[in-house]
Parts: sequence; structure tokens; C-alpha cells
Amino acid sequence: MASPKPTPTALRLIKGNPGKRKINKQEPKPKQGVPKCPAHLDPKAKTAWKKLCAHLEQMGVLTLADALALETLVSVYARIRDLQKSIKEHGGTTYESVREDGAVFHKALPQVAQLEKAESTFRSYLTEFGLTPSARAKLKTEEPDDKDDPLSKYGV
Repeated sequence: MASPKPTPTALRLIKGNPGKRKINKQEPKPKQGVPKCPAHLDPKAKTAWKKLCAHLEQMGVLTLADALALETLVSVYARIRDLQKSIKEHGGTTYESVREDGAVFHKALPQVAQLEKAESTFRSYLTEFGLTPSARAKLKTEEPDDKDDPLSKYGV
């Protein structure tokens, strides 16, 4: 059985290094920043790119090295939207089929299985970027700088 994939050092530090394992001091540190949106993405994916980049940048977790993973994430999102539209246009998740003996039965649309697979892939990428509530619950960020907070002098 495969062991769990290693957690990046930055995430381990943000989590407080719960396993107390040795920290890799030579781990690459990609440059923070917003990668350029690939021109070949469809409009749904481009919209998702802009929104996700804004969130990830605000969270302080986006780097230029994340471009391909982010591209996959938004492409899967666009595919999910297309599959949902296809299922809706069909009028449901099943269709009628008639056997040679005349019996009528219902089969699941192929888009349903494709949608479930795409949603599973999407969830795993969301987790990689810390974009689910449970993934965020495992993270710790730096304490806010109180000198910039006007309410800090009131203990709020």
C-alpha cells in the first residue's frame, strides 16, 4: 500500500508541524505571484481562473509554480459545468431504453458517471489549494499585525 504523499514544508509549518517530523530546509520555494491565465482556456475556465487567483493570492498560498495545477483545476470546473448543462438539457440523469423483447428500462446517462469523476478530481484539487473548509481548518496563518488594526487598542 502506498504511503501518503509528503506535505509541503510550508503547509507543515502553517499546520504547526503536527507530526513533529524533521523540516526540509532545502525544499524549493517558488516565487509568490499570480500565474498568467492560459489563452486556450474556455470562458468558464477563465472566469474561474480570475476568481480563484484572487482568493488564493489573498490567502497567501499562490505561487507562479502553481500554473499547471490551477489550469487543471479550472479546466475540470469548466467540464463540470458543461456536464451539468448536458444533464439538465436531457431532462434528468436517466434515459429510457427498450430491449429486444420490448421491455422498457432506465439507464444512467454517461454524463452522470463523467460528472461524478470530474467532481472527485475537482475536490482533490480544491484540497490541494486549501479551498475546502476542512483543508482550511488544518492551516494556520500568521497573526495579523495589530498596528494596522484600529480596533486593536480596544482589545477587539
